[in-house]
Amino acid sequence: YNLNENIDKQWYQRRVRGTPVTITLQPTLSIFLNITMLTIVTTVSLLFAVAHCGTYDTCNVDFYNKGWECNKENLCYYGCIKGYCWSQCNGASAISWDGPEGTCNTWYNLNENIEWCYLAGESSQYQTCSDDSDCEGVKMNSCAEGQACYVHTAW
Repeated sequence: YNLNENIDKQWYQRRVRGTPVTITLQPTLSIFLNITMLTIVTTVSLLFAVAHCGTYDTCNVDFYNKGWECNKENLCYYGCIKGYCWSQCNGASAISWDGPEGTCNTWYNLNENIEWCYLAGESSQYQTCSDDSDCEGVKMNSCAEGQACYVHTAW
């Protein structure tokens, strides 16, 4: 018999008693691995998309247990700490945030901390407060002059 091998098309043709017989090969290990990898990448991508779906309507769920106030207008946590109003903001997290402009990243955290800054006051550099409710009127203000938005702790 005469064996003609064609690896690219993955088939063999041989002649038995002058009659051509085609034998189809089973998928090779590399094809199986490629299909498996494609399936895994697709699944992970879909899970990632579903996990972030609908996160544009509430503050970061990772911090619900902190007792902070959630500003529903811009999805930023805010409050009063050490006598000054503060708010969550987007620093480095802005790079990966695809939510509406002007809203805080609702899934980012770095070692269970958020990016935040002291808020600019109406008559002073920092808005003073004694309670979270004192910050209600300035919760949409920008960071105070000289205040960068980054992960830092004040608690």
